[in-house]
Amino acid sequence: MQVYFSHPTFTYQTDTEEFCVDMIRENFNNVKEVVNPLEYGLKKNVRKIIRESDVVVGMAISGKYTFLVHNEMEDGRKGGADLYTIRVQNKEKIGKIEKGMPEEIRKLSRKESNRYTKELMKENRESFWSLLLGKHNTRF
Repeated sequence: MQVYFSHPTFTYQTDTEEFCVDMIRENFNNVKEVVNPLEYGLKKNVRKIIRESDVVVGMAISGKYTFLVHNEMEDGRKGGADLYTIRVQNKEKIGKIEKGMPEEIRKLSRKESNRYTKELMKENRESFWSLLLGKHNTRF
């Protein structure tokens, strides 16, 4: 089984990302691969990989899907993948994997996502370099 893990770019290379990948491996039987978009960058074939996945797990931050995440989940749905969500508040508050895309989770537009990411970066300004260089002292 191939599982695609869709999550905001600001959570790449963080404790939260690592924890969620481990949780995905533990939650699903027969996982051959957890596809992490971090490993693919902005390659065009990511959409094909998503549509070939059996499962797409999307990360919702504080009740919101970023534009990228909800679009990748929709690509998965179009490809016939089962959809799941992990709700995250911060690296200490990570929910369980739940089936589907709960309606109460807001889907942000591209503009809203950009604004939201900037707000999070301001909130964590002192840890900005940690977000870029590693996973020290960050919210995620």
